[in-house]
Amino acid sequence: MSLRLAAIDLGSNSFRLEIGRVENNEVLCEYYAKEGVRLAAGLDAEGNLSEQSQNKALEVLARFHEQIQALPPECVRAVGTQTIRVARNNKSFLHQAQKALGFPIEILPGQEEARLVFEGCSHRLPYSDKKRLIIDIGGGSTELVTGTGLLADRCESFHVGCVNLSLQYFPEGKITREGYEAAKLAAMAEFQEGRERFNSSLWDEAYGSSGSMEAICALAKSFGLTGDSITLDTLREIQQAIIAKGHINNLNFPDLHHSRKEVIAGGLAILHAACDALRIPEIKFSAGALRVGLLYEQLARLQGKDLREASVLKLLRYSSVSEAQAKRVSAIALELLARLFPQASEDVRKRLHWAALLHETGNLISHNRFHRLGAYLVEHFDMQGFSINDRHWVSQLVLGHRGRLYKIETQLSNEAWAKSLLALRLASIIAHKREDIELPPFELKQCGQRHWRLSFKQSGWLDKHPLTHFLLQREVEAWKAVQYQFDFEK
Repeated sequence: MSLRLAAIDLGSNSFRLEIGRVENNEVLCEYYAKEGVRLAAGLDAEGNLSEQSQNKALEVLARFHEQIQALPPECVRAVGTQTIRVARNNKSFLHQAQKALGFPIEILPGQEEARLVFEGCSHRLPYSDKKRLIIDIGGGSTELVTGTGLLADRCESFHVGCVNLSLQYFPEGKITREGYEAAKLAAMAEFQEGRERFNSSLWDEAYGSSGSMEAICALAKSFGLTGDSITLDTLREIQQAIIAKGHINNLNFPDLHHSRKEVIAGGLAILHAACDALRIPEIKFSAGALRVGLLYEQLARLQGKDLREASVLKLLRYSSVSEAQAKRVSAIALELLARLFPQASEDVRKRLHWAALLHETGNLISHNRFHRLGAYLVEHFDMQGFSINDRHWVSQLVLGHRGRLYKIETQLSNEAWAKSLLALRLASIIAHKREDIELPPFELKQCGQRHWRLSFKQSGWLDKHPLTHFLLQREVEAWKAVQYQFDFEK
């Protein structure tokens, strides 16, 4: 039976589900669904998702659940993008959303979203060794990314999307020339920082991958304006056509789907601004985008090719700290976790491994308070493959691996994270001499709620390691400060 994978994209405009069947290392589309949610339009003045927009989103996710409920968890990946990234009440929404979908939902950083868009488009386009620019116009953000083959090299996310731009510059659905020009200028202001990184001298061909781009191409063909490419002249003619209609209710073009009427003016202004700002002479449509990138990324992980490991090693080597010590602490931490938490998931084990590898990277900046600096690096370094959830879990382990525990006290409510932190702190204590060490027989177990015990079965081992003994005594006091009991027996 063929392997089946599912990708769910909780976009700012639409939610999309694609189920793919793996054959000969290719992911073939077996099922695809797209539902307009307009999540970006549900943000109120305080930046919270309205109850109405949340309910609509949950209804869609419940329908998606019916299609994917039989798939194993490792074959499903669901991600949220710009609107969920910025919503102030995203935690409470995600709690409900994960219950409705029946699977975890990650939040992607903008750069990671751009990279996955490029990977998805590259798998759907004919192979080429030309440098490509991909523009993905979403509901709340627009991603620009360049690369060759399947590999992206420049990824950026800009905070302008077809939903938020349409709401701001085409209020109540009115489309005017003044509104269009203001929307285009606002988009150009966002792209200003990307002019040098993405200008036309740095790539050979340009593609657009979004629903907005697909709708613009459909309009162009129905007007008889173009073959396969959109040019600035094409954009200007479509601009004139929609301005002449005056209102979204009058956009009765046969090739424009009704779900696109509310946001087509904003999407057009963004594409127009990007082509102007980056001097794009022509741009073509590419299928694929984020959801296809997610499918291929998940396939690679199942095949043991996890990009996150390479990203961690890149930061580790960039920071010039001891790789031998990092791997030593990782090995000890994983052994400790296996005793304390044998049922830990593969994700929990991987995140502990990455935190152990990166626990000293802050020394790149300063030896003083390096755990805080290391946590900052994990949060902000270009860690390809990492979701925001991954980054935060690992960075907080790095932050908490030494010193007082008050700074990460809120994280301790997560049992898997708390046990991972204990394993990392103990590993860094045991490996303090920075040389290979053979642990004696030991037991690490949970004795009750918020109570852990480390027992060494070889009498006198701690007497031969007095500094380790002293550091463990100090660890007992550290956990007491956050109402945990950690103790040890010689």
